[in-house]
Amino acid sequence: MCGISVIVALEGHDGAQREKVVNSDVRSKIVRELDESLEMIAHRGPDSRGQWISEDGRVALGHCRLAINDLTPDGHQPMHDVEDGIHAVVNGEIYDYDRIQHGLCRQFGHEFQGHSDSELVIALYKYHGTSFLEQLRGEFALCLYDARTQLFVAARDRYGIKPLFWTIVEGRLLMAAEAKAFLPLGWRPQWDVRALVDDSWQLGSRTLFRGVQKVQPGQYLVCSAFGPVETREYWDMEYPDKHRVDGRSEEAMVAGVRERLVEAIRLRLRADVPVGIYLSGGIDSSALAGIVAHLVRERGEKMGSKEAREGIACFSIGFDKASGLDESDIAERTAAWLGVEHHQLLVGEEELAGDLEEATWHCEHHNMNLNFVGKFALSRLPRRLGYPVVLTGEGSDEQFAGYPMFVPDFLAESDAAMPGLAMGDEERGRLHRDETARLAATLRGRGATVHSHSGGTDQAAARELGGLATATMALAGGLYQPPAEVWARGVAQPRPLPALAVGLSCRAKQRMRQAWHPLHSGLYAWTKCHLANSILSCLGDRTEMAHSVEARTPFLDHGLTEYANGLPPSVKLRYDGAGFVDKWILREAVRPFVTAEVYARRKHAYTAPVVYPVHGPLHRLYLRLLTKDGVDALGFLDWHAVRAFPQRAFVDGDLAAMRSLNLCCQWIILGKRFGIARADVATSGDSR
Repeated sequence: MCGISVIVALEGHDGAQREKVVNSDVRSKIVRELDESLEMIAHRGPDSRGQWISEDGRVALGHCRLAINDLTPDGHQPMHDVEDGIHAVVNGEIYDYDRIQHGLCRQFGHEFQGHSDSELVIALYKYHGTSFLEQLRGEFALCLYDARTQLFVAARDRYGIKPLFWTIVEGRLLMAAEAKAFLPLGWRPQWDVRALVDDSWQLGSRTLFRGVQKVQPGQYLVCSAFGPVETREYWDMEYPDKHRVDGRSEEAMVAGVRERLVEAIRLRLRADVPVGIYLSGGIDSSALAGIVAHLVRERGEKMGSKEAREGIACFSIGFDKASGLDESDIAERTAAWLGVEHHQLLVGEEELAGDLEEATWHCEHHNMNLNFVGKFALSRLPRRLGYPVVLTGEGSDEQFAGYPMFVPDFLAESDAAMPGLAMGDEERGRLHRDETARLAATLRGRGATVHSHSGGTDQAAARELGGLATATMALAGGLYQPPAEVWARGVAQPRPLPALAVGLSCRAKQRMRQAWHPLHSGLYAWTKCHLANSILSCLGDRTEMAHSVEARTPFLDHGLTEYANGLPPSVKLRYDGAGFVDKWILREAVRPFVTAEVYARRKHAYTAPVVYPVHGPLHRLYLRLLTKDGVDALGFLDWHAVRAFPQRAFVDGDLAAMRSLNLCCQWIILGKRFGIARADVATSGDSR
């Protein structure tokens, strides 16, 4: 688990003649630049730092390491093959290491130099070329250079758990784990106003910064002989044809989920340092804790480097109980039932206000809720207590339909895969109308704009997406944007739905319209967009690695997810006559490992409180941040429209205004910390 920074000098940009061996002054400049870049992301890797620069100076690989597996110098990066022709930097963890290593040794006689899982990247590439990506299991971002063929490859894991950004500056391809690492490399950040307005920063490869892109989940970049950068796909999610009957019994499907989840967790216990667990009041993290306890006590597994007798450590966050959003009591009861250590961090308004600016800097994007600040604060706790690795429950809702927003898509069509559970068309139609109206009312209550998509480009995009409720109502319904009137004159009106349609592949959209059940289409869209670009960032890697903590996500093990994706909709969401049971099959699979309270409890999304007192720490902070000068420095907000947000949010109790205030203040924080130039919407291509 690490930070990476990479420079590749592309052909045909600067017109300079390339020498076979770069002179010492140029090499010294590259060394200095790369070191300064790594210093920007030193929090990702405090244990060691390394560089490799090609003889001609065209490729430079930088790495700062958080040592998790193989704590010896054999695990230092960049890594190289014994012939010194293949070079790589890796961020993340590759699981099932022993089996893959054994196969390479048996089939090819390969000799490994150490015991780091990252060494697999070079070994697999050496014998399988770029097809090696299909064999990697885990969360990772990597850059590899084959000097023999002048091939550069950069890849990201299947779900985007680990970040990888790229841009081109003055003829150099720059790649890094965080955009801030580009600052010492000549990058001058500018706002991508279109990505902000349309929310397309979380609907595809764009970011908040113009010209900076993400390598998308399940994809890799290739650059051959320093030529153009091209994108390839090595993996994508798939779902069964909605017309096909599934002949498996429910018992067999439940057992299949349980078996694969237990194995995914077992693999993620391996480390040469202690491993802990993030525990909330929900079924996902409770299942992780329960299964870990089973593996340690019944099967003799170790929690990383800790012996079973040393105990199992869980870490929880607590908010103000009066908010109704605190789950710490449930987590405490679960920990007591399991007999595990429970460390709890109470986060109040003062702590949220104190951490907001730093958490925003680390996330590099805005968030409508302050839950990310809570996760930022929580991640200090395991690190302080000596646990640099934690298991966490992100990704479960996207595999097993955990959010209420998935219900209308579940009801949009009958589930032909399980005809024995199919409800009558009349009842399904009534429930569909009721649940759609309920979801729309909930979103409006939070200040979102729920469109009918009755004309123009929105209508065409809705049709292209097959009328998907999850996408049109939640992803593109204004929940993650301020109201349209806040944008400065000259900024085009938001068009998030067309941006969503553009962000998904033609192959996926064709399956949405013709082959997949609407529930699966909704899960696909949410996973590709909000999970990959927001949740796994602000509630995952960025807030955890800010404190040098590696989080592992068993629910996003592709062996488990491919099985879960193939299950019928009716075992993910189930109507019991009184209401909808979210994640039904997961509940049944983990029932032996959780309390009766957790098993029966319905989904409660992790969120920080949204109501705060006048003149409190947050109110004072927002008044300090939201000034006319601060807003004008952005260039894309209308001061007259946003100046009332503090009054409306704190005095009037307007939740939509509080969400908008969060967004605007985080943009101001990012603008100042990154030194982003004022956006000129009249000439930037973001105007009408």
